[in-house]
Amino acid sequence: MKFKKKIFKYLDDVLLIIGSGFIFYGVYQVYIPAGYIILGICFTAYAFLFAKKGEW
Repeated sequence: MKFKKKIFKYLDDVLLIIGSGFIFYGVYQVYIPAGYIILGICFTAYAFLFAKKGEW
């Protein structure tokens, strides 16, 4: 039961990272520099989200 709770606690973070990876790859296929810009924006958004959660 504890294991299930831990998975659900971090599932949204994992799905967010996987989703941004797919977005990055799709944009990268269209235009390479835009892919890196999107990746930088996603990392900046993660920094704000993780700082706001305060779970570190």
